[in-house]
Amino acid sequence: MTTIEMVKVYIAQLCTQIGTTPEAVYSQEFNSWNFSKGDINIEVFFTSYETSQKTIRTFMRCFAVVYPMPVEAQKQLDLYRVTMECNSNYMGVKIGVINGKPFIYAIAERDIDGMDYTEFSTLIFDHAYWAERLSNELKTKLGAPQTNLN
Repeated sequence: MTTIEMVKVYIAQLCTQIGTTPEAVYSQEFNSWNFSKGDINIEVFFTSYETSQKTIRTFMRCFAVVYPMPVEAQKQLDLYRVTMECNSNYMGVKIGVINGKPFIYAIAERDIDGMDYTEFSTLIFDHAYWAERLSNELKTKLGAPQTNLN
C-alpha cells in the first residue's frame, strides 16, 4: 500500500531529477507542491475521502490553469464548447472550473494506492504535456485571452 509519505519521497525524487528541492516548490499555505513547464504551473496536492466501506482513499491531484475565463457570456459559451470538444480527445486529463475561480483548469488525478515512482512521474509529466497542449489549442481556437484579470 502506497502512503502519502511514500509519495512525498517521490516528490523529493522528482525535485532532484529536475534540479530543485521539495522546500522550493512547496506551498505551506495551500499544502501543495508547484511545478512549472514553460507557462504552465502544476499544483499537486492530496485529497482523501471516506468510502462507503469506511476506508480512506487518497488521491494525488494535479491542477493547471490553461485559460482565463472570458468576461463576455458568448465568449464563455465558445470556451465551454471548445473545452468540451477537447475533453474527449485529451488522454488522462479532464477539463474543469473551480467555483469562484476565473480559470479553466486541466485536471489529472490518481489514487495513490499501488503508485510507484514511474507512475507518479508519468502523471506529472503527462499532465504538463496535456495542459500545455490544451492551453495552446485554446489560444489558437479562441485567440489571446481577454479578461478582467489583465
